Amino acid sequence: MSGSVFRFREKYLPLGQRTYIMGVLNVTPDSFSDGGLFYSEDDALKRAKQMLLEGADIIDIGGMSTRPGSEPVSEAEELRRVIPVIESIRKELPDAIISVDTFRPIVAEKAMTAGADIINDVSGVFNANMAAIVKKYGAGYIVMHSAGLPSGEFPVYEKGVVSAVAEFFRDITDKLIKFGIKKSHICLDPGFGFAKGVEDNLQLLKNLSSLKHKDMALLVALSRKRFIGAITDESDPKKRLEGTLAANFRAVEGGADIIRVHDVKEHKSFLKAADELIRN
Repeated sequence: MSGSVFRFREKYLPLGQRTYIMGVLNVTPDSFSDGGLFYSEDDALKRAKQMLLEGADIIDIGGMSTRPGSEPVSEAEELRRVIPVIESIRKELPDAIISVDTFRPIVAEKAMTAGADIINDVSGVFNANMAAIVKKYGAGYIVMHSAGLPSGEFPVYEKGVVSAVAEFFRDITDKLIKFGIKKSHICLDPGFGFAKGVEDNLQLLKNLSSLKHKDMALLVALSRKRFIGAITDESDPKKRLEGTLAANFRAVEGGADIIRVHDVKEHKSFLKAADELIRN
């Protein structure tokens, strides 16, 4: 095997060959565009199966909304929501790649024992307890820039948002490597929509290539987000597909390896064309 890969447990995805799809599966009542749709275990399992058939490479399961203004749920409630779903998907779909969207180490560890492969951490800070779990299980670890702030709060980036994200990537990577986590297990996420206004998001997207590390995976999560609505004059998140596709084309041009989306089927054929135009 040659070239860079994104590793998680005993599996890996080669980087640079094509763009991978991470399908969003929110088992919450209040997520911004799909809250309540897959809240039950049965509905979540059906949706996971559907996304895999439509072409998803990874299923990302979240039990707590991070939309602007959302209230955090208790650790016990987050566990109640996500663990049975992970167990069910692992049992029914043994080859599925499962990611858990959480910033809580206890939830992450229980998700690992339930069968998850990847931890998708939106906290924006280094947490030694979380790093220890990543190392213990050989998990893939997605680390996102959020300035350590709740979604919806926008700081002033004195040196510009691109510089701030680049500095965060360098700092968090250094800390994880010193902790004993290999680069191949790290995936970087610029955190579109987290602690960033519309112009910040546009600057990040236009300059994404400057944030790409050739030996680490890069994930971009733009799907249906508020800034997509702002630039397309579309207030309904469910009607932001066209804007999302346009933004994701720019993301692939900028070096994104993984695209996190709600609309899997539409992105499968779109990315096949985008990869042919950009990568080949």
